[in-house]
Amino acid sequence: MNTLHLQRTSIYNSNELEQCIDIIRANDALVLLDDGCYCLTHQSLEQLKRRTPTVSIYVIKEQADARAVKTSNTWVKAISLKQLVDLTFEYNSVITWQ
Repeated sequence: MNTLHLQRTSIYNSNELEQCIDIIRANDALVLLDDGCYCLTHQSLEQLKRRTPTVSIYVIKEQADARAVKTSNTWVKAISLKQLVDLTFEYNSVITWQ
């Protein structure tokens, strides 16, 4: 069973990303949206990718752009809101971290 994790809060304001990272498993996915886009600049994502390389990491491009957060990490895929909706149908469950 795979899970899509939606991270909506900044790691600089809460510890939800760290809680998510603690339970995320191989073949899960993490989507950064809203203030969660600020997590792109934190080392926790790099640690997650090293620990669990099969986790897919996405960011909503329009929301990252609105917050002036660069999406240049090669292992983070920038997607649209429509693509996020499509992803929700590819996973067995969805957890929103907010």
